[in-house]
Amino acid sequence: MDHYLRHLRFGRGRAESTTKSYAGHLKRFERWRQSRGLTWEEAARDIAGHLIERRITPRAHPGRGRGRAPSDAALGPALAAIHGFYRHAADVGEVNDQVLRLLFEVIEGDRLPYGERERSLVLRPRLRVDARPSYSAHLGPPEATADEVAALLEQVATARDACMVGFLAGLGLRIGQLAAVRREDIHLVPPGRTVPGCAYRHGPHLHVVRRDGHPRGAISKSRSTNVLPVPGPLVMLYAGWLNERRTIPAAATSPWAFVSFDGPAHTAAGQPLSTRRIYGIVVDLAAKAGLRHIHPHMLRHAFGAAASDLDIARDVLQRLLGHDALASQEIYRHAGAARIVEAATLISGRLIEGHDVP
Repeated sequence: MDHYLRHLRFGRGRAESTTKSYAGHLKRFERWRQSRGLTWEEAARDIAGHLIERRITPRAHPGRGRGRAPSDAALGPALAAIHGFYRHAADVGEVNDQVLRLLFEVIEGDRLPYGERERSLVLRPRLRVDARPSYSAHLGPPEATADEVAALLEQVATARDACMVGFLAGLGLRIGQLAAVRREDIHLVPPGRTVPGCAYRHGPHLHVVRRDGHPRGAISKSRSTNVLPVPGPLVMLYAGWLNERRTIPAAATSPWAFVSFDGPAHTAAGQPLSTRRIYGIVVDLAAKAGLRHIHPHMLRHAFGAAASDLDIARDVLQRLLGHDALASQEIYRHAGAARIVEAATLISGRLIEGHDVP
């Protein structure tokens, strides 16, 4: 298992946070396997039993969700970790490769969709969990609305927090991408001008770069580098943060774009923010504004929903969100209630309008 985690981190270049998450899921799976005295092969036959047990067992560790059973969205990564481990174990001979036929359906290339037929064989999991989070209608849409984003900005007490909310919502950044931004990644140059080593000449922009080295483990999920235009309002928010940043002496030598103030527990100022800290800032702002539970990824969904409302072309949105595949953006395209009402009115008007009621 340790060999697989090392392979995942260094052989496949997965993020440290992903490797840590997989380690936790595999630790639970191993504890379950040993408690039942199962071999690896026997455990593979009863993975569904492990997932059912996890699904009905309330969380005992501190934090949000304590006392509640995990959702399907939480079990999706657990199943991905287990599947990945078994594939690796079969590759290195630690388990019989026949186990793979228990876990995966082997699909030949001529049965794949047209665009995937260059691959001769594909392993498709027999057991699947829908990892997409579900949202009850009474909890509101999965994205933060424009009014909710405005309410968050009204509650900020620092230029730093205003800039972070602005970057999350206005650029659609993931929380790990925001935490991992370096000062050198932000080029506030006018159109037609460039900075040394950068060929982009279309105005202020931000480079989203996947790199290791963040002291708190933050990293961009996307493996490819992306360049995002930074519109004027966000330039002003960042300029305000740079001015405020000058009041933090230790920040002068920090390469990270977003750093800490002096904390109530006398934590050192000028330290790079962790994803956990940024998450807490957004949640606290929502609570102060009297909003529902709003977390950073809902601001990325707000970006995608706004793009959908504005009918932004899919290939353009793909670039803005930093997706490798067009299909990845579908979870960010949500039909707003107003658009649904408008559509229903138009359809019924076309079919029913003009007919007399008996």
